[in-house]
Amino acid sequence: MAGRSKLRVFAIAAGVVVLALGGAAWTMWPEVEDIPETLDEIKPEVSIAELELEAQGPEPGVRLGELAGQTVYIMIEGKESMTGGEGKLLRRALHRWELPEDVVGFSVGDAPAGAVVMRGKIEREFVGPMRDEMKLPIYVDFGGEFTTAFSLPKGHLGFVILGPESEVLLRHAGDVDAAKLAEIKALLRAEEPPPGPAAPDFELGELSKQSCVERPCVLVFLDAKVTRGEIPGLDEGGFEGDMKQAFEQIKQPSVRLARALEADWAAEDSAKFNGAIVGEGEGWGVEGWPFVAEAAAARETFGIGADEAGMVIIDGQGRVAFSETGRIPFWKLSLAADLLGIEPKDYKSRKPGRKESE
Repeated sequence: MAGRSKLRVFAIAAGVVVLALGGAAWTMWPEVEDIPETLDEIKPEVSIAELELEAQGPEPGVRLGELAGQTVYIMIEGKESMTGGEGKLLRRALHRWELPEDVVGFSVGDAPAGAVVMRGKIEREFVGPMRDEMKLPIYVDFGGEFTTAFSLPKGHLGFVILGPESEVLLRHAGDVDAAKLAEIKALLRAEEPPPGPAAPDFELGELSKQSCVERPCVLVFLDAKVTRGEIPGLDEGGFEGDMKQAFEQIKQPSVRLARALEADWAAEDSAKFNGAIVGEGEGWGVEGWPFVAEAAAARETFGIGADEAGMVIIDGQGRVAFSETGRIPFWKLSLAADLLGIEPKDYKSRKPGRKESE
């Protein structure tokens, strides 16, 4: 279990990433608060327009009032949501939706004030490495100013939408149901992505364009041989380096893809699709998915270089629904899982909590 515990710092479940601040900082946090039936009113002395996200790492400082004329959404990650995958449905929808240009979002890590003494370490070892992995720019709110200002319960996912005049259009705490998700989608004027183009003719092992009709196909291209001992986070036989080393290891494009197939996607999910892995693997794999040594024609067909890693998903209607190359960010791996209907694994169960909001 050592490898898996190391990877928990990524909070990865089928590629879903939530902001990791590290266990030590959370020992300074009080008990997780209950989510009330109705959220407390925002205190009248609070000026939303004056709230600021101070500059951190490569991210510039932002005052909410400076975003006038835009619709702003803010994901505030609490302890419980970070460790338990709270808000999974919402997060995956935000990965998938197409938003108008005047809609902007931010991910805010709600951290205890005492964690500011670890600010450099948090940026260097946790938040910094995650910036390229998440769709939204990341900020850490030391002291939980945003949670307090929006009168949200501590320790839970908080979601806020502001209108063009910094007016609060929506506040929510905890998981969302289908009705709340539809409300959020309408407020953000979000659209589902259009269907992809028809898949080209191809042959890859025993797979072809015809193989992907009524049964999705997943084509994985490796850029190097991957052995089981190189894959972080496995129950047994995986990579055994420390947390920093695991971060570096998972940056390798082919190791990342192997990790998703071997550990993040359950075997019963992968069995629902046709698949093939181009390249060489040792000690890992997906039952029923062959390793294909040579696939120059398929690489050319899908625009994947001879020395490049990548993933292509062809949906059950024979359309290219996903095509990415190189080191695929975690949020895009989450999108791939979503397209296939794969439910992320939970590494740590959440405490029970209600999910009502105003």
